[in-house]
Amino acid sequence: MYLTAETLKKSEGPEVQVIGLDGEPAEKVRLPYFFNITRRADLVRRAYIHLSTHTLQPKGSSKGSGHKHSVESWGPGYGMARISRVRGRGTPKYMSGGMVPSAVGGRPTHPPVTEKKIHKTLNWKEGRLALLTALSFTASRSAVAGRGHRLPENLETPVVVADGLEELRKTRELEEFLLRLGLGEELARCAERKIRAGKGKMRGRRYKRRVGPLIVVKDDRGVGEAAGNIPGVSVVEARNLSVLHLAPGGHPGRLTIYTKSAIEALGERLS
Repeated sequence: MYLTAETLKKSEGPEVQVIGLDGEPAEKVRLPYFFNITRRADLVRRAYIHLSTHTLQPKGSSKGSGHKHSVESWGPGYGMARISRVRGRGTPKYMSGGMVPSAVGGRPTHPPVTEKKIHKTLNWKEGRLALLTALSFTASRSAVAGRGHRLPENLETPVVVADGLEELRKTRELEEFLLRLGLGEELARCAERKIRAGKGKMRGRRYKRRVGPLIVVKDDRGVGEAAGNIPGVSVVEARNLSVLHLAPGGHPGRLTIYTKSAIEALGERLS
């Protein structure tokens, strides 16, 4: 059954506690409708694959690659293969094959071309529904825990905090707040790094790290800079929130921390 926006808006989201900067519940807030809609992991993954192609850069070989010699075939009667051979008499390349894929230094057989269409388009309604679904996954404790995040027993999802979080400018202050939420084990998990298997070790990506909490704010008034030195933690403004942030690798259920004003901004943006 196709779910229209009107059908989704008839449902109400859950009511959750707003946690203050001291780590204690301050008030309650009713979440928008999209935190309670049907969760479809296949739709989120499809949108992630399409949106991730928007970061790819076209690449291809040089048009003149392998065509920089004057060549001719000697024809039959020489007891030699009749492939094209370099004409440069008196040079080391003389008599060697050239301009054919089977020859050393010849043209590539099927080289990559910049004209290849690598940018995948996504229907607007499908992309919007995928974003709503990804937001809904952040409200499912089983989905968040199933993705590997370490959650304390008393922390409900999604995590909604006071707007004062947006004004934290020091890494120490933000880290202390996350510890007050009970995310010490999660931060320790993200701090670990693993040596990559394969040749990627020689290509500038030797280590792999886990993805940690995502902080969604209405306005970044310093918390983005504070989170820069905490492994795994990232900050995004509500107007820029995408499936790429909520479902890294195409797997929904990322541990997400929303400020109260960010929840209101998302409600206005997706209403």
